[in-house]
Amino acid sequence: MISSMKALGIDHIHFTVTDLEKTIEFYLALGLIVAERMDHGGESAQMVSEDGELVVDLRQAKNIDNPGYNHYAIKVEDIEGICSELRDRGLTVDGPIYVEATKRKLATIRDPNGVLVQLVEIND
Repeated sequence: MISSMKALGIDHIHFTVTDLEKTIEFYLALGLIVAERMDHGGESAQMVSEDGELVVDLRQAKNIDNPGYNHYAIKVEDIEGICSELRDRGLTVDGPIYVEATKRKLATIRDPNGVLVQLVEIND
């Protein structure tokens, strides 16, 4: 069964890190800039390329976190409809919810391997 969802591109990649300041310095060395520092699920920073096409979210690991890759996020339209369709396919979807800190709606789902994928609807 073909999905009606249109993936509009990668929104961001998210990493949980053991040392936020050292990780920021690393991504600065790779040519990214700090777009924003925030408290989004913990002490966090959003790094972006100069053209804004590459977005890397970093969050300081807590004792219960495994450092490393956390998730990637896909830009979508009509997140409510997509979540409904995914549920109709028998998939478990968390959300959608509105996140005040980022001003967007998001939902999360896991692939068959347990990899976390986030769906993000941005209303500019």
